[in-house]
Amino acid sequence: MILGRPTNLWLGVVTALAGTVTVSLVAAGVDPVLVANLVGAGVTLLGAVIALVAGQPPTLSPGDTFNVQTPAGTPNYVTTVAHPPAADAPPVPEAKP
Repeated sequence: MILGRPTNLWLGVVTALAGTVTVSLVAAGVDPVLVANLVGAGVTLLGAVIALVAGQPPTLSPGDTFNVQTPAGTPNYVTTVAHPPAADAPPVPEAKP
């Protein structure tokens, strides 16, 4: 997730914009080989940055609350990350909305 959006949406936007830029530059008369090399390299770099940012593990800070997923048919639990050196509080059943 990047800014609340899934990675596939960001990669789709980058691909669409790269196609638009490529078509626009070639239509404007720029050498297609030059366009392919420049836009291709830029899209590859941007795709690598998106993959790097999206691939980071999630982090929790002391005081953050998170859900503990359990098998279907059993209640999920909620717990809060404690401030070190204390241990996290025991999970409690998640309230049903």
